[in-house]
Amino acid sequence: MRKFFIVLLAAFVFAVVNPTKSEAKVMYDGAEVVKDQTGKMTFKKDIKVYKKNSDGTFDSLVVKRNNFFKTYDIEKYDGKTFYQMGQYRVQATDLVVFKEVPIKIRSSFYNNPTYIIINRDGIYGAGSYGTWFKGSDGNISITNNGQLLSYCSGGKCFQYPGTDIKIAETMSRKRDVLFELTKDAGGKSTPLNGAKSETMHKKGSIVISWGEEINGYLFVGVDVNNAHGANVWIPVNSLKPVGDK
Repeated sequence: MRKFFIVLLAAFVFAVVNPTKSEAKVMYDGAEVVKDQTGKMTFKKDIKVYKKNSDGTFDSLVVKRNNFFKTYDIEKYDGKTFYQMGQYRVQATDLVVFKEVPIKIRSSFYNNPTYIIINRDGIYGAGSYGTWFKGSDGNISITNNGQLLSYCSGGKCFQYPGTDIKIAETMSRKRDVLFELTKDAGGKSTPLNGAKSETMHKKGSIVISWGEEINGYLFVGVDVNNAHGANVWIPVNSLKPVGDK
């Protein structure tokens, strides 16, 4: 019994002297940065922000001047910019002070980042809304103190502001695996939640995996008998392997 207590005591002392290491926090501009964060925001005066409920109604919240908030998704269209602040959406105005987290810091949270253009207004020489570039391709660089992403192809390079870019994880999945839709789902030409569905597929439809998942979407063929048939992005949470109950 005495030996048992000695062992416990030794283990306790070891744990105190050598605590388990936790992952270091990622810091920028004096504040912690978290995954999917695009920047931080303060307001020049008290302002009311809104969130849209599933039933179409809106809830409002008054945020105080100079209070700091993390921002996540960014939307750009019709010459306007909107920041997602938790569940609340804020339009960029002169009253909003937004500071962007550099692309390199945002990318550090991902093992294999994909960069997706989210500006609906932008017309670029190498892609528009929904076009994506893989960080593993080797033709991407970050410039201008981390605020510009440079993509080079065919001897030409194109630059995109960090606020025009969403970063998502790229994951390899098994190819040629058959999946069944567990509910009606739309097929998209790009793995973005805000993109419109190009095709619609009924619950019970069978699709085939082409081996890549980005941003919660799996790239699939919707005609399993035709390798050159329509290929779309389907939400992973609407799929199950064929044969699973």
